Amino acid sequence: MQDSVAFIDTLYIKPHTGHVDAKEILRVLEDVGLSEKAAAVYVSLLCTNRLGVAELARATGVKRATCYEHLKQLLQKDFVVRIPIGKRTFYSAQDPHKILVALKQKTKAFEQTVEDMSRLHATAHNKPRVTFYEGKREIKNIYTDLFQTMGDTYSIFPAEAFFKNFTEAEYDEFDKENSLYAFKTKDLFIADKNRYKQLRAMREKNGYENKSDKKLPDWFTSNVDVLIFKDKVALISLSDLSAIVIENKDIADLFVHMHQYMWKTL
Repeated sequence: MQDSVAFIDTLYIKPHTGHVDAKEILRVLEDVGLSEKAAAVYVSLLCTNRLGVAELARATGVKRATCYEHLKQLLQKDFVVRIPIGKRTFYSAQDPHKILVALKQKTKAFEQTVEDMSRLHATAHNKPRVTFYEGKREIKNIYTDLFQTMGDTYSIFPAEAFFKNFTEAEYDEFDKENSLYAFKTKDLFIADKNRYKQLRAMREKNGYENKSDKKLPDWFTSNVDVLIFKDKVALISLSDLSAIVIENKDIADLFVHMHQYMWKTL
């Protein structure tokens, strides 16, 4: 079967039509949703008054059985009309101006509903995305994501639970990354007095200009590390090394406001 480009090369364009770029016509028809072969069938009909399926198959090089499928597409899109004459059925190209008017009407209808569709899209994409993680390697990836965040970060950090699973060298590495990337960090520490002083010393060594922290009261205990960064909230259970990360701006904003309230009360 000859391809549609080869078919276009063989088209006879009447001299009085002037310069016609048939290949460009074919490309545009494909851009508006016609298959390559259906576009070739339509262009063939544009050049004639009407053709039957057998003549179309010969003119385009498209197999007769396949030609019916392309005609079906063209009929559904109102690019061709069916003309019964006696016992035979012929097909003729629709006036391109009528097709353009129909396309403009469809575009206008789309424009009129685009705001409603945008609201549906925004609602769907605002649904919280929740991801579950398990194991030290996965938890470490969460910390890396946090400490390489460009922007403000907040945490409620259970120091004792953390150091049961991670070394001081690993904490030091995370803190150095935080110093490089974060605009501002506010950390609430769950730690005894000695551990709090140790953490402060490590943080000051790595650069303390963009960091601030406070120690929570001794009665406040938890094994869950709470991290708030970008539009994400990570809840890391350090007792069993499992975590969930919630991606949702409204939820992240709520946790930021709760963190700010706790910060002001200390």
